[in-house]
Amino acid sequence: MSYRLVEMPEGHFELDPKPTSDELAAYYRDKYFASDHGSTPYAHGYTAEELEHKWLQPAEAEFVWGKPAGSMLEVGVGEGFTLDYFLKRGWRAEGLDFTDDGVQAFFPELASRLKLGDAYELLDAAIASGERYDLVICNNVLEHVLDPMGLLRRLRALVTPGGMTRIAVPNDGSWLQDLIVDRGSAKPEFYVAAPDHLNYFNTDTLPKALAAAGWEVVEHLGEYPIDLFLLNPDTNYMAQRSLGRNCHFARVAFEMGLWKRRSLEAVVEFRRGCAKAGIGRNQVAYARPIPGVGGAA
Repeated sequence: MSYRLVEMPEGHFELDPKPTSDELAAYYRDKYFASDHGSTPYAHGYTAEELEHKWLQPAEAEFVWGKPAGSMLEVGVGEGFTLDYFLKRGWRAEGLDFTDDGVQAFFPELASRLKLGDAYELLDAAIASGERYDLVICNNVLEHVLDPMGLLRRLRALVTPGGMTRIAVPNDGSWLQDLIVDRGSAKPEFYVAAPDHLNYFNTDTLPKALAAAGWEVVEHLGEYPIDLFLLNPDTNYMAQRSLGRNCHFARVAFEMGLWKRRSLEAVVEFRRGCAKAGIGRNQVAYARPIPGVGGAA
């Protein structure tokens, strides 16, 4: 099936045509959550350094939060590393997800902390019941959903007046990716991953989408720009897929070195500079609700 990217009023791009909700649910059930068929996306192993690297994301979030522990909701828990981190740090934490396969693989004791099902339905129920959270984390979910603006508005309705959200998405359609294409190192729109990724944001358009949903970005970070490897023919993992794993290990080694040999503050400062430069394979926006603006869809 052929797709095209369509620019939305908020500035980001969305896939056209999009699958229906039933088609999307069936796709993820078959591709990612096929535990009934003897495999899951969590079947592969991690190195010790990769496992330690998984704590960097929640540690960064707590650093940016900068206040005592409160209540936290994670939308899209995945393997459960972030949820486990915050619980161990004294937060009242819970999560929403389509499945508990990842948590069962790594932190089965956390399964009771999850609510399973359609994210929009679960969020609507939480809003209706008056639930509120100091910190709402939504890592690499926004690019997958049918209605990204509706999701951002729902998150806005769940955050306390002094609260914050962490939104992480790929940085797609960046100037660096355009340069990579212009230099013949990758095909046009090489970052399009249909139908997994339905929505595409870069460091310019994500803040605009958040503002339209009632959020003010207070910290914008860009994670390690692994795309840089594509400019070197010897490390171009798009031309030779087998190179990708070692490029990933180099990213992990750099970020762990910066964290352990310098500081978490140094990691945040590096990532802040990446976002300002418009680079970073993933980008992270920390945002606070704008008073009197936004709300549930």
